[in-house]
Formats: sequence, C-alpha cells, structure tokens
Amino acid sequence: MGRFLKSGISGILLMGFLCAAAGAAETGWQRLPPQTLARMIAEGKRPLLVDTMSEVECRDHSIAGSLCIPTEEFEERIGEMAPDRDRMLVLYCESETSRRSREAAGIAARQGYQAVRLLEGGMSAWKIAGYQTVSVERIPRRAVPSMKPLALRKRMAEKQGGLLVDIRSEKEFRKERIEGAVNLPMYQLHRRWRELPLDRPLILVDNRGFRSPLASSYLIARGYTVERLFGGMASWKAMTAKEKAKNKRP
Repeated sequence: MGRFLKSGISGILLMGFLCAAAGAAETGWQRLPPQTLARMIAEGKRPLLVDTMSEVECRDHSIAGSLCIPTEEFEERIGEMAPDRDRMLVLYCESETSRRSREAAGIAARQGYQAVRLLEGGMSAWKIAGYQTVSVERIPRRAVPSMKPLALRKRMAEKQGGLLVDIRSEKEFRKERIEGAVNLPMYQLHRRWRELPLDRPLILVDNRGFRSPLASSYLIARGYTVERLFGGMASWKAMTAKEKAKNKRP
C-alpha cells in the first residue's frame, strides 16, 4: 500500500512537471519567483528587467534597473532596446494575474528571445515578499471621487457635463466602449495629457478600476478635476449584462 501510494505521488509529480515543461515549450517563457530573482540580483547575475506598464506607472515605482516598455509598444521596441536575444529577460507588471506581462512574454518568445521569464505574481508579489522598489517621479495619491455605472449613466443621460476618458488600450476600446467616451490609453498619458480639456471634469474608465486611481492622481496634480468609474469597464458590462438578462425574462 505504501509503495503504491509513493508510486502514485511520484506519478502525479512527474505529470505536473511534464505539464509545466510542455506549457513552457508551448509559450516560450517560464515563471520566476520573486525570491529567485532577488537572489540572482544579489549574486550579481542581473537579467534584463522590463516593466510592461505605462511610463506613468514605471516612473512612479518599479524594480531598480528596469527598462520601461509598455505592452502596447513592446513588439516594436523590444528588439531595439534589448538586441541580445540570449540574455535573460524578466518581465513584470503590477497585476497578480500578470496579464500584460504575459502578453509581452509571448511577443518576446516569438521574436526569438531564448530565456524569457515572467515574474511570478508581478510587482504585487515582489512587494509582499519585502523587496524594495524605486521611484523616479512618485505621484502624490489623491482621494478620487468614484461613481457606479448607474450613476454614470444617469449623469450622461442628463448631460451634466464631463468628458468620459477611456484609458484602456486602443484595441480594447475598439472592441467595446461606453458611448461618448474618447480614448487616451494610459501608456500614452505622459505624452498626451495636455490634449485633455481643463475646463471640463474628466471621468476615467479603465478595465477593472485598478489603474484609474493612479491616472486620476497624475491628472489632478496637473490641474484637472477628475472622477472615475468604480470597477471600470468590467462593472459597466456587468450592469448591462444584468439588465439584458432581466429583460429576457418572461
């Protein structure tokens, strides 16, 4: 019985290893725990660190020595900024799910980079583990008023003023958006913020409500009046989906 149990556990472990290896072979990248990265840096074995968030977020906080290449610009910029395709790349973003850095890792693998790593758990895991970040331009955090989807729709219907600014990527904006919104992607915010009108309040929309607080603080520091959609586009879609389901009921 003990021998059978040990054999079964070994089989499960082997299967897990093979699945992980197959996944790595298919995607072209592997995960790297924060502790392993910290140890590599301490031993002087520095890989090339790449923060795949926007310039605003990179300058606010990143891991020391990182390049900043937003995911939306990654495909066109990585070859020029990191010509050595044999050097280890470690990509990360703010989110625990690492959605943006996973997308960038796929691009790097397709472009022939041989040692692509994804920081496991992203910047969140790095900070939770107790490791330091650096700031080039720390953005003072502000208390930003937020509104839920129903309140936003009522305000739009009553034409109470305000410009709806969607800070998601162009691709995401083309796929689905709130009527009347304009698109100024967050990765372009540091270059294009002057295009926004100062004489109207701004209402920022992101994906899930996580990036708009920082973008709002950035704009408030430049003299804008800013609010944000609570929960981002995800909350807006949840509201509309709930209403559609309700209308379909007999």
